[in-house]
Amino acid sequence: MIGSTFLRGALLSICTVIVAMFVASKLQTTAWNGQQAVDLVDRGLYVDGWLKDQSTLTIEGFSTVANKLKLTFNPLWLIPNEAPRVAVSLCNGPISELTIKDATPNYFSIPTGCSPLVVKMTALNSFSLLEGRSSRMVGAQLLNVAISSPFRFAIVSFPQFLKIFSAVGLLVILTLCAVGRGRRLSTIAALGVLATTTVIVKLSDVQAHKFQPLWIVFAALLAGTALLPVTSRQDQVQRSASKIWLYAIVVFGAFLRFYSIDFGLPANFHPDEVPKVNAIMRMVEQNSWNPQYFLHPSLLLYTTYMMNCVLQAIGVEGSFRETAFLAGRFVSAIAGTLSIALTYEVGRRLISRNVGLLAAGLLAIIPLHVTCSRYLKEDALLTFLVLSCVVTTLIAVQSKRRWMLVLAGLLAGFTAGTKYSGILLAVVPASAPWIASRDWKPDWKWVPWALAALAIAPIGFLCTTPFALLDYAKFIKDFGVESRHMQTGHTNSIDAWSQLWMYHFSRSIWVGMTPMLAVGSVIGLGYLLRRRRIEDLLLVGLVLLFYLPAEFVKAKPAPQPERYIMPCLPFLAIALAQVIRALGRTISPKYGVALFATALLAAPLYRTVALANDVGSDTRDQLALWMRDNLPAGTKVLMDWKPYCPRLDGEHFAVEHIPRAHIISELDPKLLRESGADYMVLSSLFYARYFNQPESNPALRQRIKDVFDSVPVVAQYAAPAGTYGFHNPVLTLFSLKKEDFERLDGERKRKRLGELTQTSNDMRAQRKW
Repeated sequence: MIGSTFLRGALLSICTVIVAMFVASKLQTTAWNGQQAVDLVDRGLYVDGWLKDQSTLTIEGFSTVANKLKLTFNPLWLIPNEAPRVAVSLCNGPISELTIKDATPNYFSIPTGCSPLVVKMTALNSFSLLEGRSSRMVGAQLLNVAISSPFRFAIVSFPQFLKIFSAVGLLVILTLCAVGRGRRLSTIAALGVLATTTVIVKLSDVQAHKFQPLWIVFAALLAGTALLPVTSRQDQVQRSASKIWLYAIVVFGAFLRFYSIDFGLPANFHPDEVPKVNAIMRMVEQNSWNPQYFLHPSLLLYTTYMMNCVLQAIGVEGSFRETAFLAGRFVSAIAGTLSIALTYEVGRRLISRNVGLLAAGLLAIIPLHVTCSRYLKEDALLTFLVLSCVVTTLIAVQSKRRWMLVLAGLLAGFTAGTKYSGILLAVVPASAPWIASRDWKPDWKWVPWALAALAIAPIGFLCTTPFALLDYAKFIKDFGVESRHMQTGHTNSIDAWSQLWMYHFSRSIWVGMTPMLAVGSVIGLGYLLRRRRIEDLLLVGLVLLFYLPAEFVKAKPAPQPERYIMPCLPFLAIALAQVIRALGRTISPKYGVALFATALLAAPLYRTVALANDVGSDTRDQLALWMRDNLPAGTKVLMDWKPYCPRLDGEHFAVEHIPRAHIISELDPKLLRESGADYMVLSSLFYARYFNQPESNPALRQRIKDVFDSVPVVAQYAAPAGTYGFHNPVLTLFSLKKEDFERLDGERKRKRLGELTQTSNDMRAQRKW
């Protein structure tokens, strides 16, 4: 007994040390780049990373043993025939001169005792850089500075490590207590964990706005583990009543998803729909099932193709290409509607009928799920297949039909045939031996069938994407492009640790479910962890199965990165339904559940209905109508990316879309004055990402602010419920006429002198950066 206790303690200590070292290295600020706002003490650097004549960085909290300094500079040659040159010294040590010919990192050994690390950089050939109306002296541009070691993470100083080791160790102990059996001890431990998480972050260089979502998640989890009464009693509800309510919920959910499903057509307001329709048309034109498109698997393309054949057969107006957009949206809407019924089935089988009904009602009105069910995108179909696989696995285990695990494995393959990440779902049928045993030890009778399910999953994938083999070269090429995209990011790379793994909670779940539901669902996860039934742990595992990979990948593409956590929503809804049931029965066994359900359903229902009300009249259509009525023929109009702007093709305007790669560089008030155009339209679907996405370059944000300050605004259109997904961007129409510039210049001058409180731009433009 003593030996086993000692062994467990030693193992726990070793794990704590490893976790502490990793957490310490990640939470400590280790890098600076021109797209980040960090807490390094910096002097002589512009916000976009350009060095002045002499620059100094002071980096604290790292060991001088085994660490190296990594500096990366931009090789851009702004002086003709001369590369940037920089002199670097560490802690007043020897000077190293660098000639920047490429973006290869430069490594420097850190002298012993050089703590804090003081890095001095001197530009040896600085020059005058004209930016707008100001001139400044700059040297090379610093892209990145980081601390690295042979262990692939920076080694923090011993005092810093000791602090974080103590905090992480205490956190481990308190968390174990929080999920223990004693109610009082659990409550005390829960409060201790909250205090400890605060201490961990305060001891590191984490910014407060990044820590707040993490603290909310911990608070909600621990509230669920310690504060809610644990019960496993099943509800006794008449089967007929459940069916009536379920039918009503599904019908209402279908109405929300099919409402205004033809938004924006025949224009293409969702840019990701166009490549899929292009792939379908290639199959039609070449009379082949090879889409020659593998950035995503093929199941959505095939189901859209078949749905479009049905629409054409029943006489829906439009060419095959025109109705393909509607067909794909029908596939998503049907999948989203069926997901409501499947959520009920998962909740019923894992917990109770009442929980299943509440969860189905929640999913029916969650804004994110409703919105994504209107797009020709993979997310709604993926969620449907995830639920199908889970339900099939549960039926197999609960009815003891082991052969059904093979069907579950096939469905896992179909899920991967919708989105490559769907292959993760193969772990669900593979977990059947543990679900069947309801213990940490598997039921060995189920193991062969679980292995069979794993073996058949790749076959399911090939059934939905057969040309992954038949057109192997194209498949590998596209799959490689998508894989690199996941690791390099979209507009910018967003690392999971830079957001403390809370990006999707704060920006996807919080907004996509509404705050009360987001917090309540995490409380539900804590409650499920506290009960520790195998069914409860399965639900928690399913949330993590799709949440953690979405956080891990660096691609979080604006304007709708929240769609990546769509498969989490049904299981979060079930967790929240369990909380509603527990709280309701505690307060009032007869009416409590109904009261809590009504209170929590109000916010998402209002948000979903408000968004749906705006879908039918998109701001792009509204501005296009205004421009037709108010601007004369022959007007030359500049616009940013075509899908984000009003469609005026074939009208009497001379429309010029700025190439995507040049939009930011063209957004210079001086260049716009001389552009020769009459008007310009900017869409928030383009520029808002530079304000609401983390790690965005502040210089780019300032460039957009300058446009809104110094380029005359004529009109602006915004939807009452705001922008969500690819619906209703804030559209601003600017005048580029000389007389309007002169008028605004006069207003800005009077405002600087205190003679005017607001310019016409201030009054006409909504600026929610």
